[in-house]
Amino acid sequence: MSAVRAGVWLTVLSGLTFGASGAFAKSVMGAGWSPGATVAVRLTGAAAVMVVIALIVDRRGLFDSLGQARTVLAYGTIGIALVQATFFFSVRYVPVGVSLMIQFLAPIPVMGWNWLANGRRPSAATLVGAVLALVGAALVIDVVHAGRLSVAGLAWATASMLGNAVFLVLSAHSSAILRPVVLLSTGLTAAAATVWVLAAVRLLPVAFGDHPTTLAAHRIPVAVPMALLILISTVVAYLCGVAGAARIGSTLMSLVLLSEVLFAVVLSWLLLGEAVTPLQMAGGAGVVAGIALAQHRREPAPVPV
Repeated sequence: MSAVRAGVWLTVLSGLTFGASGAFAKSVMGAGWSPGATVAVRLTGAAAVMVVIALIVDRRGLFDSLGQARTVLAYGTIGIALVQATFFFSVRYVPVGVSLMIQFLAPIPVMGWNWLANGRRPSAATLVGAVLALVGAALVIDVVHAGRLSVAGLAWATASMLGNAVFLVLSAHSSAILRPVVLLSTGLTAAAATVWVLAAVRLLPVAFGDHPTTLAAHRIPVAVPMALLILISTVVAYLCGVAGAARIGSTLMSLVLLSEVLFAVVLSWLLLGEAVTPLQMAGGAGVVAGIALAQHRREPAPVPV
């Protein structure tokens, strides 16, 4: 399997596991947890798991990462903590679908950055695929029926989108400097610390509940969806995302990750019983077609002998 194909499949797996986070987090919040408490425990648990893995796999690299403190802090505070915190701020004012759609505009600043800073002009297929995938994502999230929109909500969602673009660019750039396991262990630790600071100054309200919750029509303890949120939708999701970015770059990664919105809707249907409309299914087909077009590579013409 080529590096590009492997990177695409790793990023698709990242989109799938990230997409499951909506169902898991909704189940946790159904037990009385606030969004702030959910994201704080999610990042803290994931950071602890990744630090243990890094100590086993690459202890020397973990300590060597101190020399890349600025990159790690930017990755953790902006690329992870800022994205999640501002998303929760935005959904106070605008529907979740609208906030997600704005966040998924991240491929645009990513392509612009790679063009201006690195001279990587996107191909026509990439641009057409990006438009098709974004339109499909808009249909999946159903932004048409969003109603009136708040300026404050749009501003928070835009901040989340820009943070997501930073995450994508740094994932591709930092993978050449730090191994994914080291980057994530340090970045998630910085992100968890940032979220707890926001909680301490009461910018991110934190409240916990201990009620049973429901997942896939089963009553279960809240520890089960929280463990799945930490291990599957954070540790595995970020690991696959960073590993994929190292192989395909930030532009293509940002487009392939649009599959997350499709997986999120399907998994919410399977795990929470939320209905899927024909328009959403058509949007899902648009996402898949756009990603396939954007990652298409023409084979070079054979050189005559």
